[in-house]
Amino acid sequence: MRHLTTGLSRTRVFTPDADDTAAAVGNAGVDVAATVTLILWMEEVCGDLLHPVLEDGEATVGTRVAVDHTGPARTARPVTVEARISAVDGRRITFAVTARQDGREVMTGEHHRVVVSLARFLEGASREGPGSTPAAGERVSFWFDVISPWSYLASLTIGRLARRRGVGVDWRPLHLGNLMTAVDGMRPMEQNPRRRAWYLQDIEDRMAAAGLPYHPHAGQPMRPSRALRCMAHAADSNLAEPFVAQVMRGYWADGADITDLDVLQEMADRVGLGPRSMADIAADPHYKDVIAANTREAAEAGLFGVPAFIFRDKLYFGSDHMDMLDAAMALPLEAP
Repeated sequence: MRHLTTGLSRTRVFTPDADDTAAAVGNAGVDVAATVTLILWMEEVCGDLLHPVLEDGEATVGTRVAVDHTGPARTARPVTVEARISAVDGRRITFAVTARQDGREVMTGEHHRVVVSLARFLEGASREGPGSTPAAGERVSFWFDVISPWSYLASLTIGRLARRRGVGVDWRPLHLGNLMTAVDGMRPMEQNPRRRAWYLQDIEDRMAAAGLPYHPHAGQPMRPSRALRCMAHAADSNLAEPFVAQVMRGYWADGADITDLDVLQEMADRVGLGPRSMADIAADPHYKDVIAANTREAAEAGLFGVPAFIFRDKLYFGSDHMDMLDAAMALPLEAP
């Protein structure tokens, strides 16, 4: 890499179309640019800015994205994305990034990239230190419950993050109420009224920032056991990601009754989860035992709530710490 200084910037203009919307990636009815679309554009501009300083055989890879999605970006109207180098630490470069539409900010934050030898990177070794890129077969454990709004947000994100890093996901549904009892965990809805009011508002604000609809069932929290057992079955059938997304969106966005077996069956049919009926799965003692075992294992592993992730024996808690998980999944695997 040739010499690089802070302050360099690059601007590009993109025009979102229907394929770039949140609706196109499964968030029905949200016909504005998806969060992931804006992030991908930011990464592209940062990569373009670095390209002229790269030597032959070098490339850059993203290691961290920390952004706030501050407003909607409409389709068919240009979005201006700017990247500015704010720090250089050897081969690690930090960018300040912003996206604007019609003079209005829609996303702002920070992005990190690393310059690597492309051949060695693709072979599984990096010049950034001993070890290799994430090893084939590496997995992250994702612990969640349908009655957790933060699990709703995390469940729609973790699959994409892990695929980008070449990491598999173990979907581990558990019974949050039973976990809280086992570890004497904090129950936000049982806190003092001021904190509870703030907590409820924070949920709405976070969902809006992520571009997710938020219209939970009026009976929240509902009994999750049937849905959890069906999710465990979906994990066994390698359909956890699409089925969990159906259940989460149904419960948190569409006010669906997740205790209704007909509702769960409709969700299963949409993703091809069969041939056993969800009524049969929900009544199966095996899946009752799976949820109990997941809950017990979570407590033994040090979990105190959800969503939670364990990667390389380290716990990452909360949807607001998924940027740290993403950065960890991008790091080379230390040599033994």
